Amino acid sequence: SRWERYRLPVELAGRSFLDVGCWEGVHCADAVRHGSEDVVGVDVCTSDGLIANVERYGFEFLQMDVFGEHFEGLGSFDVVLCSGMLPSVASPAALLRRLRGVTGELLVLETTTTTHGGELPMMLFQGGGEGTSDKSTWWAPNRACLVQMLEATGFEGISVVWEDERREGFGRACVHAVPGTVDRRRIQPRKPKQMSVAGGNRTEKPKPAPGRFPKGDPRNDPQR
Repeated sequence: SRWERYRLPVELAGRSFLDVGCWEGVHCADAVRHGSEDVVGVDVCTSDGLIANVERYGFEFLQMDVFGEHFEGLGSFDVVLCSGMLPSVASPAALLRRLRGVTGELLVLETTTTTHGGELPMMLFQGGGEGTSDKSTWWAPNRACLVQMLEATGFEGISVVWEDERREGFGRACVHAVPGTVDRRRIQPRKPKQMSVAGGNRTEKPKPAPGRFPKGDPRNDPQR
């Protein structure tokens, strides 16, 4: 099963579970069966299959856009699954940053990949063009690119748990990652020559504002 293929936890009792891009809610149903009592699925679409799974298994479904303002209000979940979504968004790095904000213990990310580029981080843009079977698939990162994007958006402990080659140079992979420290300089870099990374010049003592010295003191003169 995909649950075993993606190395998702066997026991979820006492742990929360979020499926971002849950489709018909199959993985949410699996999370309930594995013991989680706090299961949430998020997607922009609904379907008869999803409705049937919600009614049968009792998990919560929220129809929302991952890039919308309400997504950040979901809070943190112990286990977060995002399968098949990264290749179809305009900005994969922005998606990973959003996932970092809701991941408490473990992110399980499944995506289209490429072997092009080797050890050089690279992401191919396909754009659903002619010859592409899936018109919704835009991006295909290689392993090095996927790891570096996860690190840049605040994840660590990254490991590939499953890979499958579908056609020459392309396949699918599933990675695990845990929350780490977010390096804000990578989110919004600053130029050291123009601005101190530490925030201002801390070596010189600032001059007192006019009027802070005793009355009559010439240093109160703003022209000095």
